[in-house]
Amino acid sequence: MSTNTLPSVNLLPYHEARKAARRKKVYTMLGAAAAGGAAVVLLGGLYIDGRIASVVALNQVLSAENARLDGQIREVNSLKKDIDALLQRQKAVESLQTERNRPVQLLEELVRQVPEGVYLTSLKQAGEAFTIAGVAQSNERISELLRNLGSVAWLDKAELVESKAVTMTNNLREQRRLFDFSMRFAYRAPEAPADGKKAAPGASAPAAAPVPAPAPAAGKA
Repeated sequence: MSTNTLPSVNLLPYHEARKAARRKKVYTMLGAAAAGGAAVVLLGGLYIDGRIASVVALNQVLSAENARLDGQIREVNSLKKDIDALLQRQKAVESLQTERNRPVQLLEELVRQVPEGVYLTSLKQAGEAFTIAGVAQSNERISELLRNLGSVAWLDKAELVESKAVTMTNNLREQRRLFDFSMRFAYRAPEAPADGKKAAPGASAPAAAPVPAPAPAAGKA
């Protein structure tokens, strides 16, 4: 019996080549994946760096704008302080001007309010209180003067202190029965206007120094 012998084939190189091809393919895929990952990481880093740079630039702009606004606010506050100081000085000047004119105003008011038959001999001031003294032909004249002073808007608390009958001798050596009197009144501070307007000149406060009265203020015999 005869036996057919098949020729032997060495497949080792083929398997080695397939393994090498597979390894090469795997390495290529890994390399591509690594390159893709590196590209993604790089692009992501660049994007994040760009966003960070944009935020930093925006923060710098905001900081510069805040600094500019802070400077303007300081300037405005400084201007407000200067304006307030100027207003205070203006008020002080106006107050001094009013104080200086007040004695004249008071004397002018007394000239208008003293009725006939009344002569003033003295005018004294203590703070915002005034005391006047004089002689009158009758108690009715004194009452009229008291009513007149009470009607003045910027005077308050007019009251009679004393009234007594006296006998005086005139230049013709005639004796006449007169009434020696004294009364007091005070300055009434003006109410602050609701609309912010200045008070009328007649509502000014009295002067601090005593005001001497002239010889007969407005009386007529």
